[in-house]
Amino acid sequence: MIYLPHRAVFIHIPRTAGNSVTSAIASACAGKGVDIILGSNAGIKNWGSFHRHMTANKLKEIIDEWDDIYKFAVNRPMEDRVQSAARLIERDVRNKVHEKPSCPEPWRRVLKGEDKEYWKSFMQQTTEWYTQGGSSEDLGVELFNFSEINNKWHEICDKCKTPQCYLPRLNKG
Repeated sequence: MIYLPHRAVFIHIPRTAGNSVTSAIASACAGKGVDIILGSNAGIKNWGSFHRHMTANKLKEIIDEWDDIYKFAVNRPMEDRVQSAARLIERDVRNKVHEKPSCPEPWRRVLKGEDKEYWKSFMQQTTEWYTQGGSSEDLGVELFNFSEINNKWHEICDKCKTPQCYLPRLNKG
């Protein structure tokens, strides 16, 4: 989740180029007078209401100017998201991420095979779950196809009212 007060919000759906989008927008806005709030999964106490993978429904409750700002997300087919998540888990297990003190406890449980609900929960977290209201209400979130995000990036920057920048490809999976 990226919140640019009075400008835009990015709904970060897991395994849909969120790290690339976050890196690009944060880099473009840093030091340029553009306020930015990045959601975190770091478990920082008293961080506030913003988390990395928040739904539009929850963000609407805490962003006062919700109706007046641009909202967007990246849509990727669930099958591709599942394959990407499986590759991430395999890579992190191979790299023994679960043994590192910086590994968040919930992710450690996934990597050690102790979270038996991970895939069930992941499968329920569809694009619609992230971008629509509780009764499938349209919350005004524009969706961009994962396969076209690079071609649409300059348009997204314009709509977010941020400086134009390069969209890196941080996760190759």
